[in-house]
Amino acid sequence: MISNEQKLTAIFAYFEENKSTHQIARKLQIDRHYNRLWIELYRYHGIEGIIRPQGCTNYDDPFKIKVIQHLIETGDSLLQIAAKFNIPSRETVRRWKKQWMSKAGEVLYQIEKERLTMPKKHTPANDLNEKTMEELKEEIEYLRMENAYLKKLRALVQEKDSSKLKKK
Repeated sequence: MISNEQKLTAIFAYFEENKSTHQIARKLQIDRHYNRLWIELYRYHGIEGIIRPQGCTNYDDPFKIKVIQHLIETGDSLLQIAAKFNIPSRETVRRWKKQWMSKAGEVLYQIEKERLTMPKKHTPANDLNEKTMEELKEEIEYLRMENAYLKKLRALVQEKDSSKLKKK
C-alpha cells in the first residue's frame, strides 16, 4: 500500500523539482501510471484528491453512467476520466466501461421490446403528473446514456465501413 506521504512526495517531485514520471517511479519503486494519476488528481482536486480515507468507495449507478457517458462523449483517456471524477483508479473506470458495453446490447433489446409492446393510446400529460421529479431525472439520465451509446455505435460502424473502403 502506498502511503499519502509517498504520493505527496511524488507530486512535489513532479511540480517543484521538475522530475519526470519515469524518474519518480524509479525512485519510489512504483508504477508510473499511479504517479500520473496522482498528478492529475492533484490538478483537478488539490490535496483532497490525493489524501482520501482508507477502504472502498461505493458509487451509485447514476454516477457510473455519468462517468461512462463523459468517457464516450469526450474521448478522454481512462486516467483523465478517473482524475476528473476523483476516482482513485483508472481500472475502476475500465471495469465500469466493460460492464456497460457488455450490457448495452441487452439494453437495446429491452428498449426495442418495450417500444413494440407499448400501448397505442398514450397520454404524456398523465405520466408527468404521476412521475416524481426523481423518476424524471432517472429517465433523462437513462435516455442520455442510450443516446451516447447509439452515437458511439454509429461512429464505430462508420469507422469500420471506412476502413473496408480503404482496403479495397
